Amino acid sequence: MAKDPLDEMIQFLKPQARIDLKHIALDHLLGLSGTEDGINVLLKNEKIIQSIIELTNDKVDEINKNALLLLVNVTANPTGASELIKYKPSYKNAIEIFIGYVLDQQKKDADAVCMILSNITRQENIVEECLDSFMPQLNDLLNVFVNLEYNKKGSKLHYLAPMFSNLSCSPRIRKWLTEENPYVPLLKLIPFCNYEQSVIRRGGAIGTLRNLSFDTKYHDFLLSNDLELLTYLLSPLMGNEDYPDDEMDKLPIALQYLPKEKQRDADVDIRKMIIETLNQLCAQRKGREILRDNGVYYVLREYHKWEKDPNILLACENVVDILIQKEDEVGAEDLTTVEIPEDMTEKFQKMDEEYINSVK
Repeated sequence: MAKDPLDEMIQFLKPQARIDLKHIALDHLLGLSGTEDGINVLLKNEKIIQSIIELTNDKVDEINKNALLLLVNVTANPTGASELIKYKPSYKNAIEIFIGYVLDQQKKDADAVCMILSNITRQENIVEECLDSFMPQLNDLLNVFVNLEYNKKGSKLHYLAPMFSNLSCSPRIRKWLTEENPYVPLLKLIPFCNYEQSVIRRGGAIGTLRNLSFDTKYHDFLLSNDLELLTYLLSPLMGNEDYPDDEMDKLPIALQYLPKEKQRDADVDIRKMIIETLNQLCAQRKGREILRDNGVYYVLREYHKWEKDPNILLACENVVDILIQKEDEVGAEDLTTVEIPEDMTEKFQKMDEEYINSVK
């Protein structure tokens, strides 16, 4: 059996190896991790990966930074993410080690750690495998996320937001978000839907709410007065337009008479997720009535005049079409129970494609 050329490098990656040799070896491996073929070569050598994980806590800042950046590259690859969670360099597994780094206020380059956790949890097929490591630390991780000054070495920890969004694809996490000291997790997370300083935090917070909205059993919870969800969802879709008094009175109080400098969210993916969430919240009669009572139609009417993206325009029109109908015209208490014949599904898809192409 041919000898793996990387085996010779293991001696240079040990904690006690000379610093200059560690630098050279790690720089070479970091370069390898920049390509898919290179990642596959790295993954074939368990001792190399094990050594890299151990170097993420090296005494030399530059060494542990490069080790973390290398693992960011590896976990961006689906196979790399799946492989990494199998490692247990010490009495903790890789996920527990990385969570420990996030919780360490003195950890430099903790942003790279958050990226690794975001990459790993992006793979839906391995999220359930990771949950036993995450569940005991969820409250601590959420408290770290909402404390903007938590890390004392300059890390912003923004990538915890997409990590929470990815985790919320799991029923266990959705249950935790809605039943763990009810309202507290979401009350902490929701304000970041409008956090102007970071599109990553906004996207993660809204992505979490969107994932919850796909499960109709949480709709009453999401639309309860305690959360003020619609205030946070509608704000990114609103500019500084004026509404007639009768329409203005229907809007959530925080969204009435917005300042002249108010602008819509510039990020197309965030706007798309919000429209998708509103669409899901239209599934049941009670949700539709709450959306109507909070002036969602008026906001979408003005937003539609501004939006240029054809996919979002179509999604927006779908929500508007539901909201402008009276309930006897909608014809179903719960739209998720309506069965659409296959030939009609294909017809609707074709109509959607024609619409999108006509707007482009």
